[in-house]
Amino acid sequence: MTKLERGLYEQLITGQLDRALRELDTRLEPQTSALHPEEAADRLSLHLGRLLRQAIGSLDTKHRSAKGAELARKIVELLMALPGNGVDLSDVPVAPASMLRALLHRLPDGTPEGLGAPVIPLLDTTLLTNAPGEPRVGIQLRSEIVSADRIDVLMAFVRRSGIRPLLADLDRHTQAGRPLRLLTTTYTQSTELAALEALQKAGADIRVSYDVSSTRLHAKAWLFHRASGFSTAFIGSSNLTYSAQVTGLEWNVRVSGARNPDVIDKFSAVFDSYWESVDFRPFDAQEYRELTRLPERSGPQISLSPLEIRPEPFQARLLEQIALSRAQRVSAQSSGGGHRHRQDRDGGVGLPAPAAATDALTAAVCRPSARNS
Repeated sequence: MTKLERGLYEQLITGQLDRALRELDTRLEPQTSALHPEEAADRLSLHLGRLLRQAIGSLDTKHRSAKGAELARKIVELLMALPGNGVDLSDVPVAPASMLRALLHRLPDGTPEGLGAPVIPLLDTTLLTNAPGEPRVGIQLRSEIVSADRIDVLMAFVRRSGIRPLLADLDRHTQAGRPLRLLTTTYTQSTELAALEALQKAGADIRVSYDVSSTRLHAKAWLFHRASGFSTAFIGSSNLTYSAQVTGLEWNVRVSGARNPDVIDKFSAVFDSYWESVDFRPFDAQEYRELTRLPERSGPQISLSPLEIRPEPFQARLLEQIALSRAQRVSAQSSGGGHRHRQDRDGGVGLPAPAAATDALTAAVCRPSARNS
């Protein structure tokens, strides 16, 4: 047992912990309470689960599955002694221990359908950071689509660069008769009309909040419903943009519904409440143009959000030089020195030379590169 330190705890008192509390330094005073009946099932099962994990994990890997299943059988027999708890011999793991991985439709030729599993196992709750060596959130999202029975997406900003890698999979999802719902916003006008039109064409049911007076919706989340009970959700910082899904320093928690059903249930309930809210209106392209004052498209358009413009390293260094140059200019002007105006070839007076150079440099540096679109 680790040394007890000052701080808050939420720990079941065992015999070992009780002894440690009795031997505490007199400078520390423990605060305890009786286990609340409403918390008993969760706290006690959490403790037992930790002990089982520790015990089974300590077994030799060659016999771990068999001996672990035998231990589970003995525990089930003990639980059967408690009347009216619904536990019986049918809860004993079969021998040899095995896992159900899928239930698949048979194709006309008798072979089972293909149903790829997500990159991360369905039982795992984990944090994705787009770090080297772990799945990019965009790749993980794609791997979740094929096995989902329904998909709900809550997304502040939706752009073509973000939906492009997912569009074919989402189209197959809806073509199979599986619902796809999207809630988004026009806040800062970062969501692209073309992206929503593409998703609508792919079968998505879309509702939009046109309230631009406040952020209103800033969430970024996906819920992959599975009738099997193994739903999963992603909640984090990644908008539907290329940089957010592939290159950005983004943090997203992938939640397993099997381990965290309360989180999935709340996600689903809140999403449904938003969906029925008057704040979100069914997407219509013409209405979108009118309410966001977007012109009719007359040809290919390039629309860039300032949120996606990231300077290259050399551009960042130039921007630093620009800032320094401007600061020096302001300092000189405030001291009364000013700048001697240069004459152009026609004898006219132009901008002070440092200012002209700085402004030209700013324009060159801030010109977005093609990759940001």
